[in-house]
Amino acid sequence: MAVLLVSRQSHSAYAGGKSFGDYGEYEIADFEVTYAVDPQHASNSRITDLDKAPRTNGQCVHFKGNARLVYPSHTTPSCLFVDVPNRGRPTAFSFNRPKLDELQSTNTPSGDGFLFRHGFAVLTVGWQFDAEGMTIEAPEALENNNPISGEAICQMQPNRDTNSLLVGQGGIYTYPPTGKGRLFQRANTQVPLQEVDVNTWRFGRFREGEFDPTPRYISKDGGFSKGVVYTLVYETVGAPVVGAGLLALRDAAAFFKHDFDWPVDNPPYAIGYGASQTGRILRHFLYEGLNEDENGRKVFDALIPHIAGGQRGDFNHRFAQPGSTGIPSAGQRFPFTASQTTDQLSGKHEGLLDRCIDPPKVLSTNTSWEYWRGDASLIHVATDGKQDVPPQPNERIYMFAGTHHINGVMPLTDRFALTGEQLPYPLNTISYTPLIRAVLLNALMWVRDGVEPPESRYPRLSDHSLVSRAEVIERFAESPLFDALPTAANLPGLWHTDLGNRIDEGICQHPAKLLKRYPSLVSYVDETLNEVAGIRLPEIAIPIGIHSGWNPRHEQHGGSDQTAAFAGFSVFRNETCMPSSRDECEEQTTRLTDALIDDRYVLAEDRDLVIENAMTRYDMAR
Repeated sequence: MAVLLVSRQSHSAYAGGKSFGDYGEYEIADFEVTYAVDPQHASNSRITDLDKAPRTNGQCVHFKGNARLVYPSHTTPSCLFVDVPNRGRPTAFSFNRPKLDELQSTNTPSGDGFLFRHGFAVLTVGWQFDAEGMTIEAPEALENNNPISGEAICQMQPNRDTNSLLVGQGGIYTYPPTGKGRLFQRANTQVPLQEVDVNTWRFGRFREGEFDPTPRYISKDGGFSKGVVYTLVYETVGAPVVGAGLLALRDAAAFFKHDFDWPVDNPPYAIGYGASQTGRILRHFLYEGLNEDENGRKVFDALIPHIAGGQRGDFNHRFAQPGSTGIPSAGQRFPFTASQTTDQLSGKHEGLLDRCIDPPKVLSTNTSWEYWRGDASLIHVATDGKQDVPPQPNERIYMFAGTHHINGVMPLTDRFALTGEQLPYPLNTISYTPLIRAVLLNALMWVRDGVEPPESRYPRLSDHSLVSRAEVIERFAESPLFDALPTAANLPGLWHTDLGNRIDEGICQHPAKLLKRYPSLVSYVDETLNEVAGIRLPEIAIPIGIHSGWNPRHEQHGGSDQTAAFAGFSVFRNETCMPSSRDECEEQTTRLTDALIDDRYVLAEDRDLVIENAMTRYDMAR
């Protein structure tokens, strides 16, 4: 047993009854899903603390979550497209290129109808226990019928001097502190931690001159300095089974693929998609060998872990925080590649797909930013940084050259709207949407028709297109356009770590001991300072400006020797990086776009979009 009950909570016509090509009208329905999982079943054996959760009738652990389905009213879907929501928010509807006003009114926008014109039924599955929106109610692990205590960890780097910091990750307050803890600080994430005197900091904050002893905040004598990295390790009580979220993804996808009462027939295939955090959980899903349900049925035919880099994440250990980023923990360890390799630092011999009995096809997509974060190259490079590891036959790896994590930002701005953070250079403007749309349809043709996708495109050691970050920064230092540059040694990356002697039980000893750093490699750049490897859109190939996957932190926020989270830049000040006339630019753009279509990295239906994007950037630059 896996899905015990699916209760429909709401049901209506989608997009006001709009018709989408051959697939006609769609409907949207919300469900409450009750799961029943057997801790003794082999397929669930790797879920940390599942065996410690209360069982109904002594056998299965029950928990609930939500799910949302957008599906054709009168036709069989071409495919079940499983959307793994990021911190409770759907991600897949970005394929539809919705306009801002539609995004402000719904999180399931129809946009230009791309997904539905191609017949996808979109299933969004709640999996994160501490998120709002799409979520689950995770069961709690107990020892001797009592709540479990232990340590949680969070990391903060304020952009301004402040008297207090919020306890949690990504603005989510997950584990309430008991009042005991240790606080550390350091200049950046690559140098040793320095413990802060316990007598100089405390839980709580000052409000209007009065001290409020709330455990949601910490305060420190003299306050917290901008740009400094603070790490808090603290005691908490109450351990949800975080890995139940992985089982929710598996079992909801399997149920709607195989057992749901569809208007016509069940979709013949299932493709899973996750972006950033949820791209990482798809990698974790593969690592735990979860692509078969308790009944032995295949769940996903293909997975698209997008902008996940080489990491997994905080998805299956005790006191894990799924929204955590940048903290060395259980999900940042070897293996990184799909194929088995030997870790030159730990001596382990593993691959990401080792536990998958019937693995899906995997199409990994990353921007330049995940390479500059320090981990994306590890999905295709040995851990000594000296040898390429080619993709498996059922795998494709694509880097979207010159793009950044949050997709293109227009109009040109040097302020990150999400955080208000000022940046030295304008945010990257390149839209990779045409590329990821092609990846999805190529995945569908692969599982449905046996038509293999185009070859992988990413930087390689063998052709000298994969180099150290220091080498690229040196190239930028030679240009008069870039006076603010990061220091390569201070940039983030993954480490071989020591997390204590209970790590194989899913219990981490924090903070991790950093033993040795894994290589952090990126694409080399040409004479125009644009990346030479990956799939190059016309803005990069012509080029129209200079585009990167990194942007330094601004000196007003501190830590200016480091890079800003999620952000790259676009600079149009160098006229040698653009054609001399608009007609010439349009001719080159058209030729390059047609070549991308011929090679199947761009869809024919997106030809005008790619050309329009490039010409809009040209006009803006001029």
